[in-house]
Amino acid sequence: MPGSRFLGTLAAGVPRAGARWCLNARAAQGWEPAPAQPPSSAVFKEFKESLKLLSPFGSLLAKMLCPTDSSVFPFHVGETLPEENPGHPELQPGSDSESTWLLSSLDSSDMTTVFGEYLQPSQMTDILLVAIEALTADDIYDRQMGSNVLDMAMSDPPSWLMDVPKIMRYIHRNMEYIRTEPARHSLDSLLLLLTKWCPRGVVRSLLKISPTCDSTALAMWEVMLSMPWALWSILTELLSVLQDQRLRKVFSCATEDACIYLLALLVCTDIGTEEFAALYKAQRCLRHPSLVMLSLVLRGLITLSKTPETARKIPVLLPDVMETLQDANSDVKMKALVLLRNMMGHTKREEASLIALQLAEKLLPLFDDESSQVRELSISLFKDVMKSVVGRDKKKMKNKVQRVLLPLFLRMSDQMESVAKASRDTLVTCAEFLEWRKLSDLAETYQTHLIGECLLRHDRRRVEEYLFQSLPYLRDSQATLRKEALRFIGLAARHLRNLSKRELCDICNALLPLAKDTELSVRTLAAQTIYILTGDMPTSGWSLRSLCCCPC
Repeated sequence: MPGSRFLGTLAAGVPRAGARWCLNARAAQGWEPAPAQPPSSAVFKEFKESLKLLSPFGSLLAKMLCPTDSSVFPFHVGETLPEENPGHPELQPGSDSESTWLLSSLDSSDMTTVFGEYLQPSQMTDILLVAIEALTADDIYDRQMGSNVLDMAMSDPPSWLMDVPKIMRYIHRNMEYIRTEPARHSLDSLLLLLTKWCPRGVVRSLLKISPTCDSTALAMWEVMLSMPWALWSILTELLSVLQDQRLRKVFSCATEDACIYLLALLVCTDIGTEEFAALYKAQRCLRHPSLVMLSLVLRGLITLSKTPETARKIPVLLPDVMETLQDANSDVKMKALVLLRNMMGHTKREEASLIALQLAEKLLPLFDDESSQVRELSISLFKDVMKSVVGRDKKKMKNKVQRVLLPLFLRMSDQMESVAKASRDTLVTCAEFLEWRKLSDLAETYQTHLIGECLLRHDRRRVEEYLFQSLPYLRDSQATLRKEALRFIGLAARHLRNLSKRELCDICNALLPLAKDTELSVRTLAAQTIYILTGDMPTSGWSLRSLCCCPC
């Protein structure tokens, strides 16, 4: 029976009467129909006596989720359990198959009712540890039972969360193997409750478990820093570690980077915006942090940027945050973009306009990032940045907007629908910013086959710029973008009949790899583009080098 793995092991030691009593308790609370015969007071007394006799089986309770693991539970259901009681034959393992069925239907609240009075704190901790491990199971019923036990533990922290270091070690050991969102949500909820219940124990345990902050520890820190109330508790404890010389030596690997002071200063209500700016400029601790610490600090900054008071202190960090957009991994880029978006939403109009001018140039390279999430967020943020520009800054912004038109047009062919939509929406906003009605209408109605020609006819001085701006897209991993770039290059070539030999060679060199493209349609379109450029139509086995007579 599904789910019986969790409680079925106990069925061998709980008599039929006790299990019936549990089901009657459920029925009394309206959970399900009552059995035909309600239990008598004698049955209840028998059940209580049975529970008392079960108390020596702490190891059995602790390993109830893995009864077939001989390394931790050296006997199977149906075999002789240690400390058998000959005076109670009803407790002999395997003697009552009905009690197995009855117990398999009990939920975690029943466990509290049945076993809570008789479990020692260490036994309750062990049950919780096994429940955490159950979240990694393939069986959905085992995962659900594990989540139920976690819910039960979180409803009574003083009883279940006594051994914080041990629980933290088990969370760290199992987190990376949890594959489902509900199970991960249960574990994250437990971790946050531990942080609230015992912040000092949580912080020092995690520093000891992973001084160098491995990927699992990083994930745990991020959960703990995701809530404002938890962030303050964590910062307070981390600062106490940094300020204690003895502890700092113990946790030297984990506390060597001083970025944590940055977050602490931000949450200090008695430090104003100007004072914070002066303190940060003196240290610039975000300039060369470790990648792990940078990721954690950005996570904390995102949490703090959700409130206007702290968000208004963050603009001083802008130059260093924008630098992380260039060479960092996708995770750090995403965090930096979210932080910038939050910060722009809480910044005064005039200051936001100045920030927008700086940020616009940094966002353009991210339109072509390998991460679709980074592409989408950077494109959407550019739209917000445009809307933030006011007054004289609009004239300065105009040239920056002109430079993103072609990338946005090409990204409308992105295979990721969300990226394509963000590109179209931002292109519409760009056209409106430039007061370019025709382009706005074409983008609004998804007439992509006409947008390229619209760009080329509107400003013939930019045709050559557009053509060379499109060449990198010939190397894009998506065939749809390679084809759209080829079509545009063919269109642009018709508008440029005065290309120099060197420029023609550069274009041919960009087209050369497409002779072996995996997509037939790309190879065919590339051949047609060559014909437009050189006047020679390639034949079977064509070589671009043979068509480009200049030495490259």
